[in-house]
Amino acid sequence: MLDRLPDYAECLTDPDRWAIATIAEVSGSVPRPAGTSMAVRDDGRTIGSVSGGCVEGAVVVAAIECLASGEVELHSFGYADDDGVSIGLMCGGDVRVLVQPLSTIPAGILSDLARPGRSPRIVRELPCDDAARNGGVRAFGRSLPADPSARARVLLPTDPTDATAGTGADTADFDERVRAALELGGAHVVEITDRSRPECPVVRRLLVESTTAPPRLVIYGANDFSAALAQAAALLGRHVTVCDARPVFATRARHPGAHEVVLMHPAEHFARETDAGRIDTRTAIVVLTHDPRFDLPVLARALTADLAYVGAMGSRVTHEKRIQELRAGGLAEAHLARLHSPIGLDIGARTPAEVAVSILAELILVETAARTAVSATSRRKLRDTTGDVHEAGRTCATDPQRTEEAIAWM
Repeated sequence: MLDRLPDYAECLTDPDRWAIATIAEVSGSVPRPAGTSMAVRDDGRTIGSVSGGCVEGAVVVAAIECLASGEVELHSFGYADDDGVSIGLMCGGDVRVLVQPLSTIPAGILSDLARPGRSPRIVRELPCDDAARNGGVRAFGRSLPADPSARARVLLPTDPTDATAGTGADTADFDERVRAALELGGAHVVEITDRSRPECPVVRRLLVESTTAPPRLVIYGANDFSAALAQAAALLGRHVTVCDARPVFATRARHPGAHEVVLMHPAEHFARETDAGRIDTRTAIVVLTHDPRFDLPVLARALTADLAYVGAMGSRVTHEKRIQELRAGGLAEAHLARLHSPIGLDIGARTPAEVAVSILAELILVETAARTAVSATSRRKLRDTTGDVHEAGRTCATDPQRTEEAIAWM
C-alpha cells in the first residue's frame, strides 16, 4: 500500500469506509509488480489500480465484501483458473492480492506512515488458506497450522514478538530477515519457520513493504537535451539534478522538470556529492557538456566508482578522443568499458525529447541486466521473443523464491 500513500490522504481521514488491496505475490507474466495497491471505498469508488483493468472488478467486489465482514483476506487470480479467465486475467500469470479494511490497521501506524519526510515501512501478516470463497474468487494461501485466534494484523517491523509468539520460531533470525527485506525496498513475502515442526515448518507469512529514496540521475551539462531528459526522468520516479558551471544555462526556468539545478563546476559537484555519500550504486551519471574541460574530470572519477550507469553524449569521433584522454590519464580498460557512449539506444532519436527516451531506455536496460541473468546485448523486440513478457525483467521482489534468495545474500 506504500506505492500510493500520498494519494490515500482522503482514505486516512475516514478509514472505516475504505479497504486497501495490495498485490502480495506474482508469478509468470503479470501487468503490475508486487506492492502495487488500490483503495476501494464502500460505495465502489477506487483510487489506483492493481492490474491495469484485468481483475479490477473482482478486487472491488472482494474489497467491499471484506469491509462488510471486517476480515483480512488473500485472493488469487490465475490464467489456469476458470475464475481467473472469467474475470479477464489473460496475461498468463498468477496474482495474489491482500485485501484489508483500512480500519484494521492501528491509527498510530497510519499516522506514522503518512508523516512527511518519512520512508514508510510496514509489515502485514498474510491470512491462512481457510478464508472463504467470495463471489467466485478463490482464496489463496499455503497450508498453515490452524490458529483460530490468529487474526491477520499489522506488525511494527522493529518488533517481531507478536509474529513469533507461541510459534517456536527463532525471533532473532526472523528479525534479521525482515530487516533485510525492508532494506531491499519494495514488497516481499517473508516466511516465519519453526524448525521443530518439520511436517509444517511455515507458521507465519508476512508481507513486508518499504520505500527507499528514489534513485538519482545527475546530469552534467545544461542544454535542451538536459531539459528534456530531466523532465522524462522525473516522470520515471528518479531524483534529477542538473549541474553546469555556466550561469546562463544552469537555471530553474530552463529545467522545470529537475529537482535541483546547481551552478557549479561538474567535477567539484561530483566530488562534493561523493564525499557526502549521496552518490551510490543506484546513481546514474549522464554527461552532456561536449567540453572536455568539464567531461573528463567527472568521467575519470565516475567510471571508477560503483554506479548504476555512466553515459556521455557525443559523436563517435568525440567518443574516441575521450577514450584516448581517459586512457592516457590512467584509466584501465575495464573502467573504460563501463562508459556508455555514444549514449542511448539506436531508435532513430533526433529531437531532445526523443534522445531523452533513448537515454532512459538504455539506462533501464543496463539496470535490468545488472539485476537479472539476461544480458543487455541479448534484448530484442518483445514480438521476437518467447516466454512470459515480464519474466526476464522480474526482480526478486516479485517472486517469493527469489526474495528468500535475495534476503539470504544480505
